Amino acid sequence: MPYNYRLSEEAESDVYDSYLWYEKQKEGLGEDFLDALDAAGQAIISHPTTYRIRYKKKVRAFVVDRFPHLILYVVKGNDIDVVSVFNTNQHPRRWKKRVK
Repeated sequence: MPYNYRLSEEAESDVYDSYLWYEKQKEGLGEDFLDALDAAGQAIISHPTTYRIRYKKKVRAFVVDRFPHLILYVVKGNDIDVVSVFNTNQHPRRWKKRVK
């Protein structure tokens, strides 16, 4: 079954902010981060219900390889809605208000 993998505006902002931060740390590290997110997205699309439900409202979490981030998403039919690309060094309150 083909899935529609969509990032919310907030998730896109999370990715952009993290990309900029990693690039400031070391040139090319931001690109590595984006590559890790692409691989994570492909894994989620391949098996969206495999990953554990961790939070209310059926929010699933995928641990991104090499980076301290979780991709938090909800599966609704053929849609995979990413609500946050959450840096695990931050307080969860930041993304919880995004889940409706």
